[in-house]
Amino acid sequence: MTSYSIQSKILILDGQPLLTDVCSNITALNDPRGIGLFLHFDAGKHAARHVFQLGNLTNTSRILCHYRNKPYWMVPAVVTNGGEVPVETQFLLAELSSNRYAVLVPLLDDGFRMSLQGAGKQMLEVIAESGDPAVTTSAVNGLFIAVGDDPFSLIEQGAQSVSKWLQTGRLRRDKVLPAFIDQFGWCTWDAFYGDVSHEKIRQGLESFAAGGVSPNLFILDSGWQSVNCDTPNKLRLVSFQANEKFPDGLAKTVAMAKGDFGIQTFLVWHAMLGSTSGVDAERFPDYKIRHIAWQYSPGILLSSPNNNEVLGNGADVIPPDSIHLFYNDYHRKLHLDGVDGVKTDFQTTLEALGATLGGRVELMRRYHEALEGSTQTHFQGNLINSMSCSNDMLYSSLSSPVTRTSDDFYPANPESHSMHLYANSHVSLWFGEFIHPDWDMFQSAHELGAFHAAGRALSGGPLYVSDTPEAHDFALLRKLVLPNGQILRAKLPGRPTKDCLFSDPTREDVSLKIFNRNEITGVVGLFNCRSGAQALTLHASMRPADVVGLKGEQFAVYAHTLREVRVLEREAVWTIVLDPMNFEIFTITPIEQGIAPLGIIDMFNSGGAVIKASFNQHGEYEMLAHNGRKISVWCAQPPKQVWLDEQPANYEYQDNNRLLTIQTDQASPTIRVRIILADKESNKE
Repeated sequence: MTSYSIQSKILILDGQPLLTDVCSNITALNDPRGIGLFLHFDAGKHAARHVFQLGNLTNTSRILCHYRNKPYWMVPAVVTNGGEVPVETQFLLAELSSNRYAVLVPLLDDGFRMSLQGAGKQMLEVIAESGDPAVTTSAVNGLFIAVGDDPFSLIEQGAQSVSKWLQTGRLRRDKVLPAFIDQFGWCTWDAFYGDVSHEKIRQGLESFAAGGVSPNLFILDSGWQSVNCDTPNKLRLVSFQANEKFPDGLAKTVAMAKGDFGIQTFLVWHAMLGSTSGVDAERFPDYKIRHIAWQYSPGILLSSPNNNEVLGNGADVIPPDSIHLFYNDYHRKLHLDGVDGVKTDFQTTLEALGATLGGRVELMRRYHEALEGSTQTHFQGNLINSMSCSNDMLYSSLSSPVTRTSDDFYPANPESHSMHLYANSHVSLWFGEFIHPDWDMFQSAHELGAFHAAGRALSGGPLYVSDTPEAHDFALLRKLVLPNGQILRAKLPGRPTKDCLFSDPTREDVSLKIFNRNEITGVVGLFNCRSGAQALTLHASMRPADVVGLKGEQFAVYAHTLREVRVLEREAVWTIVLDPMNFEIFTITPIEQGIAPLGIIDMFNSGGAVIKASFNQHGEYEMLAHNGRKISVWCAQPPKQVWLDEQPANYEYQDNNRLLTIQTDQASPTIRVRIILADKESNKE
């Protein structure tokens, strides 16, 4: 059990003084799991919004904050003092002067949602708000706090404690990933924006087919719905039918995509409210629709001061008692059209509509229960959550794991691209314990298409592009997509390595380092995120030890861009030179008895090709792998024999780098390789 005390206004946790000037209205509650403690705040009077002073954060060297810079999204910031913590901070990791770490996590409690912000030089404040003047309280269980020696273990264990305490959602590991997450996809958004149509979809799919890399997943984004627009930006759903750009109905488009182009999963876009400003009450009288004015919180209005007006004077909202009926009616119609799932956008608009509906937390909970229930019923759980990076939603998901974790890919905004990878990898750090991150679409033919592609290869999430017809980089796509349209997806959310957690690679002279793991191998990406006026060349380095949880002491390491393989000890460093907005990806495999599979080295996440690998009882090395026409293995000595699916294999061994490359040209999606090593004379056949 964690030891703690609050004496002389000082909070000491596991022997670590953490907060000074702790206010007298704060009491500590035991964490049933013994990882940290929960803090209870008592204002002494009822209100719908409270600002609680927490105390001065002390003995810290650097502080990492994940905060909402927009209503829908979250980004990282690194500060040195508690007073600099941004408004709307939803996760805080502090590096302590004792070489330990502390996490401070705002919670949900009985209709209230908490966030952190700085005040003065060192003071931290906890903001508690319901979003409904009628939903009040005098006290909340507002904050989880814990201290540990390793940030990744602290985050993993802390997330389990928070999940058990809240009981409002489930951890990522307890949710089932939808099958589409392993399919290469195409989304229509950047290709056509709102001007999508049946014919343009056909043109796009024909363009992919002509290049020999076709998607299995298709996402029909905004622009297909039947909506009205009484005022600019105020779109209301008027029908479940597709609009006039789909003259034969959505079913015809779905049938074309699946029948003519082999699409396996067809998703469509809709907003959490139906459309961006809700549902037309005259067209849908059964749902008891109410008009509610936008009322965003003071914290959001600091960063987005016009947010109460940008979508009109309010939304036409289906109340919680009717939202189950709406989603089931809508999704039933889509299912009958052949649709396989939905991408649901604008989710955090609910926080501004909680007045008279029970508050933001209750409204999000009811809506998400209805959304997830309907998608489980009609689409086997195929759902992408988007524009939803508020802890109201992130802690309220019971079954749907896939969630967009950054602002959009903006093709024409040069300054957005480095922040895109920086933000996604960081949001994956804490909230990746609760949801499975989706790093959004990108365009393969964009000048930074490879930069984005490399990031997606490490993300562990879905991989889909938004290419316009006839604008593809098929060579790049083949670094991501297998011949059967599947991707080599890493197992976990891609996260920053320990040595760059407290640095801003978009501004400091450090690279962004992202790691992930596959079944057998690890993977590390180095990214130079300095661009524009701040562009400069960096020296960047990696170690096998950067991959948390990867066992072993000696590793074969393959650098994808350099096309070089080295043998490295666990703490050995490989340093490279990176030009601005450039990258390198390293596949890292433990060497076992002189052998280490590297996978399909022509692909970014090459080690993701290796499904299983081990020595059998005869001393032969057996490997089950995805088929990408060839697969590579580091071998200390040339093999005696190599078998591919019980037939002699065509292979090449290079003495200079000890790389064994096996040709696998065949139709099957997976292959079985058996390697008989030269020094195993007893294994002669």
